[in-house]
Amino acid sequence: MQSSGSSWAATTSATITGDTPARNRFALRTRSVAIDSRTDAVRRDLADIRLADRVFAPHYAVPTRRMVGTPTAITDAPDGVPLSQILPGEPFDVLEFTSTHGWGRSPIDGTVGFVTRDRLIEHFDTSHVVVARQGIVHADPSTARPLPLTLPMGSRVAATSANDDWYEVDGGYVAASALQALSDGTGDAVDHALLLRGVPFAAGGRSGDGVDPAGLVFLTSALAGSVPPRFLDLQAEQFGTPLADGDTLRRGDLLFFSDHVAMLVDGDTVIHVDDVVRCEPLAALDRFGPICARRRPA
Repeated sequence: MQSSGSSWAATTSATITGDTPARNRFALRTRSVAIDSRTDAVRRDLADIRLADRVFAPHYAVPTRRMVGTPTAITDAPDGVPLSQILPGEPFDVLEFTSTHGWGRSPIDGTVGFVTRDRLIEHFDTSHVVVARQGIVHADPSTARPLPLTLPMGSRVAATSANDDWYEVDGGYVAASALQALSDGTGDAVDHALLLRGVPFAAGGRSGDGVDPAGLVFLTSALAGSVPPRFLDLQAEQFGTPLADGDTLRRGDLLFFSDHVAMLVDGDTVIHVDDVVRCEPLAALDRFGPICARRRPA
């Protein structure tokens, strides 16, 4: 982690803990590679120490893991344009703190950017993810006393089983049907997407509170156990396997346009986010222009 005014020098030996492998020295193993500023934590003055064998930088920073308790935007500059977001219970690896923001990278969706500093809290381990559109927190293990607190789909919690129907979480109880163990990322992305019908478009969104087109694919695919890139162009290039023009499409296949993506519900229907998440006939997508890519998630 770098605080303003200090960092790890490129020649400094360091022992890294957690999910960062130990290194005895920092040296480029190959020629410099192309950098995507959305997903590679590299600036002119600073880079993530985990990239030391890929890029040269004047200083390398050791990440400090934090997390958030409420949905929080990741922006391209302090108070800038939303790129993505961190959901409650998700980690964020901070590489530099300023008085108002932390700059770093999400280990969940790979997004690099700025997060408002006062949203960052100490990291703790989580066990479950919310798979309902909204996980309603209750005062006791029953539906009698709902609290004014909800956790949007994609949020992570530390949950302990209270009985067959309820889990205890920080602040109350959530129905067991609303949660899925983090180790159980399997299922049908389309089923998850259908739960989000009516959820509004939100720039950078990828939760049950709001999604952008790529965020809908990221959220629902990750819950189904197949984690895609966060950004639309990377999904169109890298996620799953490409399909040819004449290949038969099936449920779950993704259709990419120049600035949009839709998921097949069946041979004639898609689900996507326009002003809200909605199902529409495949033929109605002509307004987005020609299909640029077809992909089948793994």
